[in-house]
Amino acid sequence: MAIEILEAVTIRLEFETGMNEKGIPIVKRKSFSNVKTDAASDDILAATEAIAGLQLHPLSKVSQIGTTVLSN
Repeated sequence: MAIEILEAVTIRLEFETGMNEKGIPIVKRKSFSNVKTDAASDDILAATEAIAGLQLHPLSKVSQIGTTVLSN
């Protein structure tokens, strides 16, 4: 049976910076790596909302990206 080990977590924030000539939203991303692997989702969301409050553009999406190692 495979064993999953969460090795790293990255948080990606997406900000809507405007619209292009076709009316499609322009999205800019900011990533933060070295997030504690045992950090609670509520704590991560609170931190990203605090960071978003310091930005010029509105936050449109928060993604939590985990890197997992598989072994036997």
